[in-house]
Amino acid sequence: MVKVRFFGSLRAVVGRDSLDLDVTRLDELLKVLREKYGELAKLIDSEGFLILVNERPITKREFNMVLDREDCVDILPIVSGGVQP
Repeated sequence: MVKVRFFGSLRAVVGRDSLDLDVTRLDELLKVLREKYGELAKLIDSEGFLILVNERPITKREFNMVLDREDCVDILPIVSGGVQP
C-alpha cells in the first residue's frame, strides 16, 4: 500500500498523521482523499499544498504518475512568511 503522510494543518483536517491507501496512481490517491475528506478537497483544489513522492516535489502535470506499493506521498500546506529585513 502507498503511505500518505500529512503535515501541518492538513493533519487536523484528516485527523491523523498518515494513511495507507491501496492505489496505483497519484490522481487516484487524490480522488480518494477528495471523496473521504471534504475539507482536504478544498485545499487540493485551491492548490494550497505541495505534494512530494519519495521526497521529490511533484507538479500538477505529474498527477497521472503511477505509484509503487512502497512509495511514500507527503502532502504539505504551502507556508509563507518570515522576518523582513
